[in-house]
Amino acid sequence: MRYFYLQLLLVLTISMPVRVLGQVKYYQQDTSIKVFAYGKEQTLAWCGGFNNPQFSVGDINNDGLPDLVIYEPDNSTRTFLNMGTPGHPDYRYRPEYALNFPAAYQYLILQDYNRDGIPDLFHKGPYGFQVWKGYYNSANQLCFTLYKDLFYSNDPDTHGPTNVFSNPTDIPAIVDVDGDGDLDFLAYYIAGGQIYWYRNLQVELGLPNDSIHVGLWDECWGKVLQGSYRTHELGFTCGAADSELNLTLRKAGGSNRVTHAGNTPCLFDWDMDGDMDYLDGNTYFNELTFLKNGRMESGGTGPDSMISQDTLWQSFTGGTQVEIPVWPTAYNIDIDQDGKKDLIIAPNLGGLGTMNYNNIWFYKNYTTPGSPDWRFQSDSFLCDMTIDLGTGSFPMIFDYDKDSLPDLFIGSDGYFQPAGPLKSRISYYRNTGTKGHPEFTLQTNDFLNMSVYNFEGASIAFGDIDNDGKTDLIVGHTDGTLSFFKNWAVSDSVEPIWQLKALQLTDVHGDTINVEGRAAPCIYDMDKDGKKDLVIGNILGTLVYYQNTGTTPGVAQFTLINNQLGYLQVDSRNNYDIYSSPFIGKIDSTGIDYLLIGSNSGNIYRYTGFQTGDTSAVYTMLDSQYAYIDTNHNQYSLSGFAGGMYGNMLTTVTVGDLGNDGGFEMVKGDAKGGVELFRWQKVSTVGIPDVPENGRILVYPNPANDILTVSWSGIADLSVEISLLNMEGQIISSFKVPSSPCYSTIPLSALPNGMYICQVVSGINRYYSKFSVIK
Repeated sequence: MRYFYLQLLLVLTISMPVRVLGQVKYYQQDTSIKVFAYGKEQTLAWCGGFNNPQFSVGDINNDGLPDLVIYEPDNSTRTFLNMGTPGHPDYRYRPEYALNFPAAYQYLILQDYNRDGIPDLFHKGPYGFQVWKGYYNSANQLCFTLYKDLFYSNDPDTHGPTNVFSNPTDIPAIVDVDGDGDLDFLAYYIAGGQIYWYRNLQVELGLPNDSIHVGLWDECWGKVLQGSYRTHELGFTCGAADSELNLTLRKAGGSNRVTHAGNTPCLFDWDMDGDMDYLDGNTYFNELTFLKNGRMESGGTGPDSMISQDTLWQSFTGGTQVEIPVWPTAYNIDIDQDGKKDLIIAPNLGGLGTMNYNNIWFYKNYTTPGSPDWRFQSDSFLCDMTIDLGTGSFPMIFDYDKDSLPDLFIGSDGYFQPAGPLKSRISYYRNTGTKGHPEFTLQTNDFLNMSVYNFEGASIAFGDIDNDGKTDLIVGHTDGTLSFFKNWAVSDSVEPIWQLKALQLTDVHGDTINVEGRAAPCIYDMDKDGKKDLVIGNILGTLVYYQNTGTTPGVAQFTLINNQLGYLQVDSRNNYDIYSSPFIGKIDSTGIDYLLIGSNSGNIYRYTGFQTGDTSAVYTMLDSQYAYIDTNHNQYSLSGFAGGMYGNMLTTVTVGDLGNDGGFEMVKGDAKGGVELFRWQKVSTVGIPDVPENGRILVYPNPANDILTVSWSGIADLSVEISLLNMEGQIISSFKVPSSPCYSTIPLSALPNGMYICQVVSGINRYYSKFSVIK
């Protein structure tokens, strides 16, 4: 059973040949454009939203100040530099540091296992606990190298090494539970119920600090059984203690007890008395249960044993009770850097039934020894500093106030509602900057009072669809339909006056336009007849084309021409809710219009072949990961466990000149309801040239682990030169091999997780293929 999820991982990551066209990295992530809302700067505006954040602190730039790392189970890691002073942190989003992190799975915890003052990283590897050793590179950036997966061998009822196990979706505890100076590992049993203590014996065995040696030491740490009820059973024992191994595998009473999987224990010294208490989150309840350890009350020499509990934490103490629908989880970190570890609490499970805003609760630690004092500070910590529209964001750039500075509109799938579905809104950020120096100020988070319509899904598009010379507003919905807001202003040179014209837009036959789900409209003259048509993305990953066949100004009329425009279909990493979100326009200095498609794979696809106006043409994909922008760099996501509308990998995209200075900015939306900003960079001669159309190489498996196989065909030269490049086009390694075997294997043990390019040179020809390394 413990290996079931590993086998599932292998099924989901069966290697497939991927050929990606090479390109220079045009767009770079940027956080410099200021955003203001509610009378203050949103200093984390461009970091994306928060749905199920996990929190760690550690010095990521070697300046002596603890920084913030936030991981989400969609396999995204975000890094925030502490720009403040000791005791007064000022966290700022700096995504470049996250590039040095390995692709984590399910959880990410920073702890210093070898006590060298550098954070190390723990996540759920293929077996349970995987450890990465931290170090600083020459640029003083925190990096990691794989140390090992954790196994134990001291269980007499098993044969050989057994993996230190942590359930999928659980977040284990990694703390020094016995006070001996090394880190121990605690996680719930595979069926829930009891906490297993995997004791680190590094100190006991006199091993070097830079080592971990684990033994399974207790199958019911804390003498607690957490069944299907809110109240935990205290005084629960697994059996008589063993002189060598403080456990038995008989699981006293286990056969007739109802337990459940899905737990996130947070161990910490609640009252500063010297033993570990804990807050227990689980899938069944909206609140946390607190359990107090009585070991110190018993003299401090016996085993850890919970002696009391608060099933609705802080209800007994008169404090503010946590209420997060679906699996609240606590993190014990010193978030305000005052020398005391605080509590941050957030939901651990995604989907429509959990909080997607006001979902980060902050309790400040005022505790003194023997006098616990945890005071509620906020239920939207960090949320109010970022652009976050709940779930699913759909940005669009448009000069609404006609001041020549484009504004920013963001639709969304909506905010959590205590009862019923999400309720969608549109936020309007006015560009209050100057030419060449854009900045944005929130005007309203419910543009046009959109919430009164109870829309589910609000993907937005601007354009004149009724041929009256004025820009209209189209809103796409989760059910696949579109709403039409007509512009009643006197002309297109003044601020639009949009009013609902059609709750459900219909075609020329009077039938409701419906693309089967997740309608993402784009307004563009596809057939070059001077009238704006409708191109609509959908849940199938295709594009549906409706031609504008209207003849009367002010009357919208559309005719379905093609259910699969360009004969394209984008993919999905989890084969669920594929989704396509189109943008058509200029994206760089070439002056050419391109088709970009955001997707549920996390990638942005770039197409050409539509510019002639032939709507029956087959479009050519130029990039399957435009500018190497990828929402998630870990491709073996098991997002289905986390739930959610998209498996948490949605990417939407819009491009415009925010500063009206001839440049290009890209705003990317995500499943978490936030946005990220990218700025176009002038093309450098340093980079990766385009792949020839007759590229003949294949790399596999993709993603790779320790070995990469490169095969080729149709190469007549006696030898080929194989090079591995990083994503900046720099050569990492290079060697020549005979061409006659038509393949070669490359060891990858020295490469950290990430994306790479394999280059094969044969004479004057160069062939490229992208691959990822995941260990």
